[in-house]
Amino acid sequence: MVIISAAICDKNGILFIGRQFQGITTNELKEQVRNFPKLISPTQQHTFIDHENLRYIYTPIDNIYIVLITSKNSNIIEDLEVLRILKNVLSDICQQVSEESIKKNSFEILLAIDDIISAGLRESTTTSQVQTALEMESSEEKIHMMLTRARENEAKEQAKKHQMEMERKRQEELAQKKSQKQSKAIDNAFKLPQNEEKVNPAPKSEIISENLSTQSQVLQKQSNVKQAPKKGMQLTKKKEATSFE
Repeated sequence: MVIISAAICDKNGILFIGRQFQGITTNELKEQVRNFPKLISPTQQHTFIDHENLRYIYTPIDNIYIVLITSKNSNIIEDLEVLRILKNVLSDICQQVSEESIKKNSFEILLAIDDIISAGLRESTTTSQVQTALEMESSEEKIHMMLTRARENEAKEQAKKHQMEMERKRQEELAQKKSQKQSKAIDNAFKLPQNEEKVNPAPKSEIISENLSTQSQVLQKQSNVKQAPKKGMQLTKKKEATSFE
């Protein structure tokens, strides 16, 4: 038995999910699935169609088709068993089979197809075994998703911390620049204008000399005052009375 591809489509031939196994491209698969509904006869009572060198084996679920595209020399009994398992698994995964539920659960459906068919050959498996494998894979996927989410949250937290650190440094730089501007303004306020001449204090030796000169002049004046004659009014002494004997 050689299965070329497995596909799920609607009655208009629109492909929802497809898995290629033997020498077929995605575009070729889409073209074959698009032509498939046109080959179904309204009076047809069996669920397979031989067309050119291919065989279409299908089963309908409401408005959905599950289709196996095989070679004409494939064992149709085995192919029908594969199709039956696929139908059971699809119904179990999607509960209510529709385009929306198929697209929503596409990952699990593809895993189920790979568990049933390998390299175009049927795997020795049953519906319950596929369901068990899907549950295990689903658990592993949940664990993987939890780990991925934890790593994403950690990365977000690190990015948030980095952003906060950058903001803190920016605020510190702004505060430092503001402080420098204030200090500069204070310094400028106490500085004399450049065109104002500074008064240089006289040297100490000149001050001492000037003080000595001043003291000498004061002493000289005091000496002159002492030596000047007294010119005030003087009382005449009474002449001694002449005694007559």
